[in-house]
Order: sequence, then structure tokens, then C-alpha cells
Amino acid sequence: MTRLHSLFATAAAVVLITGAAAAGTATAAEAGQPREPGCAHLIGSGYDYADIYNECGYTIYASVEVDGFDPACIQIGPGAVGTIGLEPGDVPYYAYVC
Repeated sequence: MTRLHSLFATAAAVVLITGAAAAGTATAAEAGQPREPGCAHLIGSGYDYADIYNECGYTIYASVEVDGFDPACIQIGPGAVGTIGLEPGDVPYYAYVC
């Protein structure tokens, strides 16, 4: 009986590990887009603005990449969203920490 119990325990551990790995993969796939590296993430934009999310636990300065001159950096607190002004026609590509 001990050998049978050991076999079931091993099988259960394999199932748990496999399930956890699959869950982690599914979560990454649900995002649909690769994450930008670093703390600053472009989460939205419009005609003359871009919203930058700071996912880190400390204050950052961040801006966005556009064609031509990038806008000046803005301060964004931990876990907050900052809105940066853009010139009309600017299209932000990604956010970055200054």
C-alpha cells in the first residue's frame, strides 16, 4: 500500500506543477501584446495626450517615443498613471523611463 500511495503522491505533484506552468503561460498569452521593459508602460493615447502607467513601487520620470522630438519627462508616482501632452499629430510608440 505504501508503494501505491507514493505513486499517487508523485502523480499528484506532477499534475500540480504542470497545471501551474500552464496557468502561467495562459496568463502571459491573454495579454495579447508583449510588455514593454521597465516601469513605464503606454496604456492609452489620443489627439494630444498619452497615458503612461508606472508599474513599479517607486516614483519615476517617464516620456513617450514619437517621431521628431520626444515630449519632456513627467513625474509619475508608484502604481499611478500620468498624462503627458503631445503635439497635434504625434503618435506615441512606447513609454520609457527618463
